[in-house]
Amino acid sequence: MTNTSVLPAAQAGLYREPGIHAHYLEYQLLPNVDADAVKRTIAQALIPVADCYVGVAFGAQAWDRLQPQWRPAELVPFAEVAAKHVMPATQADVFFWLHGEDRGEVMAAALQVQQQLAEVASITLDVSGFKNQASRDLTGFVDGTANPKEEKRIAAAQIPSGMPGAGGCYVFSQKWRHDLESFRKLTVKQQEAVIGRTKQDDIELEGDAMPADSHVSRTDVKVDGIAMKIYRRSTPYYQNADDKGLYFLCFASEVRRIQIQLERMVGATADGISDHLMAFSEPLSGSYWFMPAQADLLQLLKENP
Repeated sequence: MTNTSVLPAAQAGLYREPGIHAHYLEYQLLPNVDADAVKRTIAQALIPVADCYVGVAFGAQAWDRLQPQWRPAELVPFAEVAAKHVMPATQADVFFWLHGEDRGEVMAAALQVQQQLAEVASITLDVSGFKNQASRDLTGFVDGTANPKEEKRIAAAQIPSGMPGAGGCYVFSQKWRHDLESFRKLTVKQQEAVIGRTKQDDIELEGDAMPADSHVSRTDVKVDGIAMKIYRRSTPYYQNADDKGLYFLCFASEVRRIQIQLERMVGATADGISDHLMAFSEPLSGSYWFMPAQADLLQLLKENP
């Protein structure tokens, strides 16, 4: 078992909940831009804005470019996952996750990031997220019920001691666009079968009531008796009437915890069963990132290439 008490500290805000307001920014670094200039702009982008938390993570190519001396063992670009359904890969270079309880402060921090990165990177994704008091997704179901708590979330989210990047996190981001109109045509009982939980009381279905293709069935998995737990910080988003859904964001101590769940969702497993939820929600993006521990981030930003 991971000794979480000796792990380097994660970036501030990782475990700060609920984060009622959130903003997500993904960037592609411009070709031939100076690595030292990138580091300076990121450092400026991370200057605190009131009570908004700003975390930063890096794609594999960007990490190699900015920190060629070492890399986390499992950091790779996200590749398309496909079988009965397709999860596209839209891997970018730098990811900023902003969250707080005041929308104005979050937007001020987002503007600061955008201003600083403008000369070194092009923006590839720009999404605002939010939570309601019950933490319900736009489908009406509670999101994040199975998230690990307290010390268990540290073991699930942060790379163990003794490994490259210890205290940091592997991160996966994915924008899902919901077809709410189709989902709402289902009866509540049918919706509950898709999700695997009751809608009103948020109770997991049991026995014969739990379909094998429910979202819970496909994502609640053990390998060799070990639960593939991840720490989720997703939020609903609403861009416009035609673009609304969930920005899925999770942190993991190892990439396989994420990859196994994705493969089970699309049906790329021996049983061939896919996640029924994917009939009503379409993934539009997908990227793997590394969010370094705070000490490693500070070291990265002060180093010259």
